[in-house]
Amino acid sequence: MRRKLKSLTKSRWLVWRMKHPFLFVSGFLLICLTTFAYLWHQFFLEHSKLEPAEGGIFTEATIGKIQNLNPLSDNSSLFDKDLHQLLFAGLLRYNPLTKQIESGLAEFKVSDDPKTYELTIKDSAQFSDGKKVTIEDVLFTFEEIIQNTNFSNKNLQDAFEYVALNVIDEKTISFTLPEQNSFFPALLTTPILPKIYFKNNLIEEITDPDLPFNKKPIGAGAFRLKNIVPNNDGSLRVFLERNPYFYAKPPLLEQLVFYVYPSLDNLKINHNWPTVFSQFPFSQIKSFKKNLFGEYQSLEFELPRFAGIFFNLDQEVVNNPFFRKALFYGFGGENFLENDWKRIDSPFFFEEIETNYHVTNFIEARKLLRDNGFPYNKEQEIRTFGKNGKAISIKFITSTNPPIYSRMSQNIARIWEEELDIEVDLEILEPKEFQKVLHARKYDLVLFGQNFSENFDTLSLWHSSQSGKLNLSNLTRDDTDFLIDDIRFSGAQSDWFTLSEKLDEILPSIIFATPQYSLLISKKLFGFEQTFGKIRKDAHRFFGIEKWHFHKEKKWNIPENKSKFIEFFRWIF
Repeated sequence: MRRKLKSLTKSRWLVWRMKHPFLFVSGFLLICLTTFAYLWHQFFLEHSKLEPAEGGIFTEATIGKIQNLNPLSDNSSLFDKDLHQLLFAGLLRYNPLTKQIESGLAEFKVSDDPKTYELTIKDSAQFSDGKKVTIEDVLFTFEEIIQNTNFSNKNLQDAFEYVALNVIDEKTISFTLPEQNSFFPALLTTPILPKIYFKNNLIEEITDPDLPFNKKPIGAGAFRLKNIVPNNDGSLRVFLERNPYFYAKPPLLEQLVFYVYPSLDNLKINHNWPTVFSQFPFSQIKSFKKNLFGEYQSLEFELPRFAGIFFNLDQEVVNNPFFRKALFYGFGGENFLENDWKRIDSPFFFEEIETNYHVTNFIEARKLLRDNGFPYNKEQEIRTFGKNGKAISIKFITSTNPPIYSRMSQNIARIWEEELDIEVDLEILEPKEFQKVLHARKYDLVLFGQNFSENFDTLSLWHSSQSGKLNLSNLTRDDTDFLIDDIRFSGAQSDWFTLSEKLDEILPSIIFATPQYSLLISKKLFGFEQTFGKIRKDAHRFFGIEKWHFHKEKKWNIPENKSKFIEFFRWIF
């Protein structure tokens, strides 16, 4: 019976297959395709990896304003510089991960003559309008603008004053210095401007913030300006879109939106929480983090900026090395620093070179004064020049801006008066008056800040050539000049340490604090931490922004020189 049923079923199946060959073949193919698709999917899962994907809008809340969108201007706000970093590119760029200068729009090499740098513009170098970056644009930026005697940015003009440019071919140009300088490549990070948009402009007009180009600039950066929307409360919304012509791989992020507030009091988060909070006080970032339920992480960092007390070595009393040493020992800087500041002991702290660590020692300070011609007169309750000499009084100046300088200087003056019995004539001056007194060098000591975010050459503070300028101590010594020239020549780490030790011995200043900074970053943003290194200025936080992303997708993990189908059949069998 069973044999009959099997035979009957088989017969019916054969009859059906003969009557419906198309359905049979279709079904068979469907089974094969389904099996193949399933196996191919499994093969892909085992031979793929998650990689960043395009898309997403990055948002940032920041404090600031727009002053001038031309990157060569000497009157730019911090937010302007953020936009310069995103909209423009230089021949070279600073890499915060390696702390080195590397290729940007151009590849570079140092010639056999170490005073000459040759740069070859990359084939991929284009402005955000699609036009090629040319030698003409480079000559326009450096020769026609920066080296023009009427150019308003004197710091940039001075940096290139004696630099000779020479065109080698249609893509290669050389920069020749009057003397070798290991810091020079940093100057070649200066953004390149497209000459075509300035053909009819005078040199005085090029950095005018009202010039049409400077309202909507064209650069070679990773993004380009879409539009700026002002709000009634004084805040701005600034929209950037990715630059499809970026010389490196175009960014993954589709758009950047900045919510720019004129002050902390104007901050109103009436939109979704931004991806990043920047330019907020260090303490404010911490309070934000407490209220954001773990969705953000804070990133703390320092910049090559510091506050110090500079001794005017041309003045009689502070010219005495024992007097300076006594003030150094009697400096209680650990006791008055505010939350947003960190104690340091060297102007070279950013290069991670500190050779003299300060310890407050009032007893030693008073002993130094007593034993070196500055005794304390108990009857008159004053410290004098020699026994029965005139009373010692030191003129100490600082600026009202920023306000923390006045608070610091008042604390320092109080400590020296109370602990060392030295009369301190403290003058806290308005910025304009302060600059007059500073340039005239009418002080014994000055408390002032130094910012080397733009200038990589931190040695200028101590070189004779800068006496009366950046050299606030008027330090003029052949031995320090020789060490500085050696560092500029070779950049040798050993010379840095030798110079640091020499300055510890001379003591032309007391460098005591650096401001602390912080960013608040959404944990939904990927790639930021991998590109954030030892930034020299706030805008460097955008280094590597082309790699930032919100999304990921699976992509093949099979080398391009191998066939996926061959690898698939190997995988099956």
